[in-house]
Amino acid sequence: MHDARRALLLACAIGIAAAPASARAQSALDRTPNLGGAWVGRAGTIQFNFLHRFNVSDPPLRKVTATPTFLLGAGLPGHTMVAAQYASNSLVAGADVPNELELAGRWAALRQEAGAPLDVALQAAYNTAAASPDAEVTLARSFGTVRLLGAARVLGRGYDRDTVRYAVGGGAVVRLGRHVALAGDVVTLLDRREGEAVAWSAALQLAIPYTPHTLSLHATNTNTATLQGSSVGLEDGQGKGITRWGFEFTIPLTLSRYIGGGAPVAAEPPPG
Repeated sequence: MHDARRALLLACAIGIAAAPASARAQSALDRTPNLGGAWVGRAGTIQFNFLHRFNVSDPPLRKVTATPTFLLGAGLPGHTMVAAQYASNSLVAGADVPNELELAGRWAALRQEAGAPLDVALQAAYNTAAASPDAEVTLARSFGTVRLLGAARVLGRGYDRDTVRYAVGGGAVVRLGRHVALAGDVVTLLDRREGEAVAWSAALQLAIPYTPHTLSLHATNTNTATLQGSSVGLEDGQGKGITRWGFEFTIPLTLSRYIGGGAPVAAEPPPG
């Protein structure tokens, strides 16, 4: 817990130092907790997201289990980005391998804001905990205040086993105004096994006024935010689902703020 507190303080300090930032920073109001959407960032923007989830065991122990995930990404030219996600309490490869690192690259093949009928993004990743090459195709489209998302995933060595696994998911974000949205998603492995539940989440997504930061307050039954971690729901030894409560704080750092040109003050929602 002390490590989680220090990480949270560090995230807040970076967030204060980062503002103002780009209006193209990643917004929690455009995605759901288990689906990253088709976002790739703006060239010259560094993205730091701090995700923290926890649950409390049944009495009499009432043990608090905390699961942090950190994302560090960089937007590149050509509507691409590279990113790394690190989780220090992962279950992807079992309890004996708690450190999970996912290295990923994403390309936005189609963008609705550029006139395409929908957003389409392709992602290739490597999960070090499972020694697995993974991939995802993401579809998303906005209809006024509603944004629909879908994803299909291939896990080359799913959950540290010599087996290819497949997962599909869908979700929606409903904006209630400029700074508030409701979001939810469902993701499932196509060949679920014992102890592997359907993954789900429900969230209240908030944009912090006059800043580039967004905040997600959510409940979910997943552990980490990597492709493998967000594709399976958790169950205890008796087949009972485990609900984890969490938050995610997004922090963009715009290099143009320091290398000429300046940057807009606050992140605003995209038109439509």
